[in-house]
Amino acid sequence: MNDHFLLEAFWVLWTYGRVSLACGLVVSLVLVAWGSRRGRLWARLTFLAAATFVLWLALIVGVEYGYNAWQSSPNPPDEAFSDTGGPFATLFLGWVPSALVLGIVYLLLRLCWRSLAPPPAQPPPLPSSPA
Repeated sequence: MNDHFLLEAFWVLWTYGRVSLACGLVVSLVLVAWGSRRGRLWARLTFLAAATFVLWLALIVGVEYGYNAWQSSPNPPDEAFSDTGGPFATLFLGWVPSALVLGIVYLLLRLCWRSLAPPPAQPPPLPSSPA
């Protein structure tokens, strides 16, 4: 696969599929923010995986919608019909940038929550037993 297909897919996504990308990004950022506050590790990772899937799906839908919109524009160039590499790259490798971006956001949020959390309360001392 040539890398110009990937650049073309990003251009199509930004030009025609921006709404899909924005919606997927908002939903996944909400999932990551909510999941990063969970107490259990498996819950945090489940929310992170769900957010990655949502953003990946938004990338796929945005690229597919973008190519369809580009092809239906008046007098589309020949490049509009060379949509083999971009959608396939997004389908099979779109989870990588999704996981990378959301993983960084997750780690930054975990650091932020940790620094904003109040120090743990000390339990009261135990009463001494009479001897």
